[in-house]
Amino acid sequence: MPIAQMKTNFKFSSTTTRTNFLNEAANELADILKKPLPAIMIMLDDCAMYMNNSEDTVFFAEFRYILPQEYADNKSDFLKELADRMLSLIQKHTHVDPYRIYMQFTEMTREGAWRYTG
Repeated sequence: MPIAQMKTNFKFSSTTTRTNFLNEAANELADILKKPLPAIMIMLDDCAMYMNNSEDTVFFAEFRYILPQEYADNKSDFLKELADRMLSLIQKHTHVDPYRIYMQFTEMTREGAWRYTG
């Protein structure tokens, strides 16, 4: 199961705007990872965050994924696409400075990953 675990001190203006962000993030990941939408898990934590002596808006996102087969010989292109699309999505919904967004990518093996059976 692909997982996006995100933490931010950004305050979404409403539950609806937060849900719209989560829906779009899940759909983007399903598309990028070539997985069915029900197999995508998104976690979003609102928490106190401090970076570079500032409590200005900051965003941390960790993505755990299984590399899609079509990228088996070109992992760098896959990571660039994933990073670019998720950065764009985060900025679209939060307007956070891109220098205050940190993303971590962890590739999981097929054998070690949870299997979606839906």
